[in-house]
Amino acid sequence: MAYNLSEAFKAAKKDRQVLSKLIIWESGVSKTQFYRIINGDEAASPETRDKISKSLGITPDQFDLLHKNSKKTELKSRRELTSNDKWFFPFVALLVLSIGFSVFTLANFSQRDSQPRANAIANQDDSTLFIKDVTIPDGTPIPINTEFEKIWRVKNTGRLVWKDRYLKRMTPASSLICSSPSMVPIPETKPGETVDIAVTFKTPYLPGSCRTDWKAADKDGNLYFPDMHGLYKVVIVTAE
Repeated sequence: MAYNLSEAFKAAKKDRQVLSKLIIWESGVSKTQFYRIINGDEAASPETRDKISKSLGITPDQFDLLHKNSKKTELKSRRELTSNDKWFFPFVALLVLSIGFSVFTLANFSQRDSQPRANAIANQDDSTLFIKDVTIPDGTPIPINTEFEKIWRVKNTGRLVWKDRYLKRMTPASSLICSSPSMVPIPETKPGETVDIAVTFKTPYLPGSCRTDWKAADKDGNLYFPDMHGLYKVVIVTAE
């Protein structure tokens, strides 16, 4: 058995032969919150604990034990800093301040081009589950200036009918990454049903890596699952 949750997470991915994003999706929390729980930095609610336990193939009691071990591992790592390392902290602090100032300046410079923060539509009877990539697995090589269709399969695991919903692009448009519509209709989906959502992309004129992120929203762009890890696509754009 794994010593901590991080080891259990790696073992589950290997045994189930799935990507990290599927297990994170099954947890029902954001990617950031998921890793905080896995690393022992945050306690999980009973519901989240049960979901993660099921995804990792362990019992809730085993989860509690591994979570404690995760916290002990983190504390041990911090204690292993020796007095000879302490000179490094003033330099790190100065570096962080410098980077922070640069980021702050850049954020203010580009503020006029940023998208407004979307409102959230929260309902405890509403839930979703990623099933699989139907087409274009992550890391697929695609030539420059090429159109392709990405299809995700998701399931309505809640008690509400999905109607008048859209898949909203969260990644800002840029000539250096794949272009696509900003909103794509999601077919009406009843509770318990699965649905395939297709988006047409075109690769940019230069080779490189292209990633876009997507979340479910209404026609006004308000998000249905704001705290959950959304769908995303990653392709490698190659020269012709």
